[in-house]
Amino acid sequence: MEDQSRSHYIDLRTGDLVPRPAQAPSEEAGSESFLPEWIAPPPEWSPADGFRLMETFCGRISRMEPKLALIKALSRGRGVFKTFRQILAEYPKEDSLFREYKNAVLRHRIELWMDDMRQALGLARLGVEPEEFQDLVDEEFIIETSLLSEAPFSLEDFIVQALDDALKWMPSADLALEKVELLDFLRMHRQQGHLHYINEAEGNTIAAAAMATVETEAGPIGLIRFLYVVPEFRDLGLELKLIESLCKQSHGAGSRSCFLRCALIPSNLASSLESNGFRISGAQYRVDR
Repeated sequence: MEDQSRSHYIDLRTGDLVPRPAQAPSEEAGSESFLPEWIAPPPEWSPADGFRLMETFCGRISRMEPKLALIKALSRGRGVFKTFRQILAEYPKEDSLFREYKNAVLRHRIELWMDDMRQALGLARLGVEPEEFQDLVDEEFIIETSLLSEAPFSLEDFIVQALDDALKWMPSADLALEKVELLDFLRMHRQQGHLHYINEAEGNTIAAAAMATVETEAGPIGLIRFLYVVPEFRDLGLELKLIESLCKQSHGAGSRSCFLRCALIPSNLASSLESNGFRISGAQYRVDR
């Protein structure tokens, strides 16, 4: 995965690593459309992914000496990966934790890729094996809860951060509407609504979700109206962890169903939700005429 030259591909029939097939002369450079359907490039893993993994790991370290040394290494330009590894080697405990953490993150990414490949071949998705990866996440990232009115941080500021991030994949008009509706939701349900959130080791909030119970003719329904995880801590399954926590609370309070209605969902998370059994209910269309 970390071989940026893409010198080897994977035979989906056997799982074997094979040399990159010779490119057909008529194909444009970089195109992979000439590959047989059973030959695929490995899961994507860029230097940016590796850097984000190191950043996220720093947020999990409790001992200040290695934490500060590693954060300083990340501020380097050239040679940042080598420097990071050299500093880790000086702290055997943190070095072991990093290897374990990286293996779990890569395994999670690989299992999602394997499901994508099965689907591309017309086979059913199997879902990821959660035990090792989820144990790490559960151990390191604890969900805190409060009423919306008692939020220990500015949820409005966190929503603005989420909206700014969503500019990468959503039009500004869509975000303007979502901002109005989210703030209305917070005002309407501030006293009874629920907030579930996760902090990193420094105490900064890295993930949050807001829910309220809505009374309907079919009985009370839990409505998760806001969900956001900061970019550095994605690919850890924190979104699913928050959703499951809120749904559990909603069902415990007597709600028959729980809905997630949030426009700030990136496409990769949408795919993950579907692969974990979440069903799409309804749609929203923007008409520009």
